[in-house]
Amino acid sequence: MANPSAEGELAGIMDAKAWLPDDVASHWSIYWAVEDVAATVARVKALGGSVVMDAEDTPYGTLAVVADPAGAQFKLRHG
Repeated sequence: MANPSAEGELAGIMDAKAWLPDDVASHWSIYWAVEDVAATVARVKALGGSVVMDAEDTPYGTLAVVADPAGAQFKLRHG
């Protein structure tokens, strides 16, 4: 879904059957746009969170997956 007041996307949906195993249930992924993925990952770790997937460059920008201290995962994106 396009952002009506600025450039970029607010939400999206996709069929992930092509790369997720059959036993993975439907779920949402939350992405937070950040200015610096590496600095934000460091801040997450400093606050007791963990890194699920290190930052990597993708066609959609730099992405990382982190978790809060309770284990809730979210994604960080720049680009």
